[in-house]
Amino acid sequence: MTTPSRETIDIKDLLSILQRQVRLIGITIFVFLTIAFLFLARAVPLYTATALIEVDPAGRSLLDPQDAQRAAATMADARLESEVEKLRSSSLALDTIRDTELYLTDEFGVSLSLTDRAKQAIGLELPESPTGLEVVQATLGRFNDAMSVRRRGLTYLVAVSFTSEHPTRAAEVANAHAQTYIRRQLDAKVQDALAGRDILRAQLDLAQTQLAATDGAFSDYINRNLDRLMAESGSMAVENLRDQMTAAAATRVELLQAQTRARAALEASDFDRLANEIGDATLSALTEQRSVLARQIAGSTEGAAEAIDLAAGLADLEARIATEGARAVSQLDASVTGYETAEADLRAQLQTELLSSPLSPQTLTEVYSLQQEAQIAQRQYDTMLLRLREIETQALVQIADSRVVSEALPPRQPSYPNKKLILALALFAGIGGGITLAFAYEYFVGGVTSAIQLGNLLPARVGAVIPRESLPADQKTVADKVVNEPMSLIAESFRRLRAAVDRAWPDDPGKGKVIMVCSSVPAEGKSTTALALARTYAAAGKKTLLIDADLRNPSQHSFIGCEPKHGILDYLLDEVDGDEAFYDADPKSSLGVMMGRRRSMVPTDAPLQSTTFRDLISNARGALDVIIIDTAPLVPVVDARYIAPLADCAVLCVRHGITKQSELRTCFDQLTDSLPSDTEVVTVLNCYEGREKSYRYDGYYGYAGK
Repeated sequence: MTTPSRETIDIKDLLSILQRQVRLIGITIFVFLTIAFLFLARAVPLYTATALIEVDPAGRSLLDPQDAQRAAATMADARLESEVEKLRSSSLALDTIRDTELYLTDEFGVSLSLTDRAKQAIGLELPESPTGLEVVQATLGRFNDAMSVRRRGLTYLVAVSFTSEHPTRAAEVANAHAQTYIRRQLDAKVQDALAGRDILRAQLDLAQTQLAATDGAFSDYINRNLDRLMAESGSMAVENLRDQMTAAAATRVELLQAQTRARAALEASDFDRLANEIGDATLSALTEQRSVLARQIAGSTEGAAEAIDLAAGLADLEARIATEGARAVSQLDASVTGYETAEADLRAQLQTELLSSPLSPQTLTEVYSLQQEAQIAQRQYDTMLLRLREIETQALVQIADSRVVSEALPPRQPSYPNKKLILALALFAGIGGGITLAFAYEYFVGGVTSAIQLGNLLPARVGAVIPRESLPADQKTVADKVVNEPMSLIAESFRRLRAAVDRAWPDDPGKGKVIMVCSSVPAEGKSTTALALARTYAAAGKKTLLIDADLRNPSQHSFIGCEPKHGILDYLLDEVDGDEAFYDADPKSSLGVMMGRRRSMVPTDAPLQSTTFRDLISNARGALDVIIIDTAPLVPVVDARYIAPLADCAVLCVRHGITKQSELRTCFDQLTDSLPSDTEVVTVLNCYEGREKSYRYDGYYGYAGK
């Protein structure tokens, strides 16, 4: 069977489909927009506030800004992403929740669900209250849903956004989260500096111990080997320097002890003991005055003006004593430092004197080794002490690596729902859904409403479109207009169908052409089309025979107004002799009609497969020009599938707007499977209204016994 090519898409066809289904598209758009309006009416508006944080990826240092600039190039991206993840961390979120007390709000805390509220209203028992952990987890989950942290492009700016039902709360939480992040960042830097300080202090103590050990080792070496050193050097300066160094060390130790006692007395405000330890005349005089005032206050009347003046004088005197004591302790500290310096100078002079003396190689090696160890220990101690002071200073002057460059402000307009966006999406979704439904209805669900649609639906030529015409009361079928009104539009449409059939299967001289007229379901104008097409052939001078092979529901006899005694079914069942009983001439044309009379009370597929029926068609081919067979519908019954192999051409009738496309496809598949391979199908779209406005299957199923 040959079918027309449909490899190209016709824009006009698509536009015509949309035009036909414009009502469906409009309804779909209206439904989507209605849903959008209902959603917007019920949606709770949400407000989003955003705070901007600038992150210094290199780390900010007031003591060494150049070091931060050197590190910025290699750490920028990684540091930015790390800070973003810190802002998203649950621990930071929990701090913000605690600071802002979000867990106490209905929006983010634990509240009764609609089900629990209904139970409470009717007096049912409510579930147990959530535990503290459950409250925290629930609040944290809602907080994470409302919080958004994003880096702004390739900049060093991070946007911290928070969404809430209340604009003020949204701004407060966004700012609180940013400040909590900066505070934790600063605390972390301070803690790191203090931890480094503690480590260096421990190492400094070890270095100090090592330095003292090396200094003591050198002194012990000189004390143990003084006689040998003096003998080898021949210099009395060594002994003098040794004696001076020993005296300085002893004095330093005494001062250190006095310093310790003085500091303890100053911290305890024991000014008498402080004066005795230091031995300062000024401080002693002040403490004596203090004792006198204390005795005067003890002898005065409590609350009297004199007692108040004495108390004020005592307070001033104690402040002067504290100041003088601090000064005296500072002088004592300076003395200790001076003796330490003097001791170091004497040690250096002694080392220089020894090294410049003519000592033996072994002695020089020993002295040099001790000197180097002392110098190394001294350098290590000085380096650690310097670094310790730097870290202690850093801990005091630390600043955060991030700062808020733009605080969040309460938004004026809600960020959700976005009315314009939702309505636009609803409009586009409605248009898209409407177009989709239009094509689905056009090609899969709805009835066929145009020749273009029919041509797109089935790979078959559309022979004609029979126009819409109401059937007058005095006519049984619109096929009568082919004879009664030959110049009418409906008669011309049937002649156009005849031309399409002739084109599909040209005449073969000496051999009659068999045309089967079928439909997918009942009430599609199949019998009317068969009669009208047969009359057009008869009017054209063709010897034409119309066979009513719809054995389930014959109707041609009622169309031509004849009531035969027997029908073609009786003939096929060999229940009648002769052809006169079921054959008659059309009263309106030269057409011959083999009629039916009654519905079959037995299965009708067997008579149509019989040799009698095949011989009938074969004899008709030899005697006539055109044989038109009116068949039963293909979908409800199987009869037409046994007639199809005998046909040269098939006319498939489709009723306008009624036939379901799924049934039409099923019918076409069955028809093409049954027809010979070179047989073409011509479709016809019937728009006229017959006596029946709808179809039913029960006229073709299970008639026995009715």
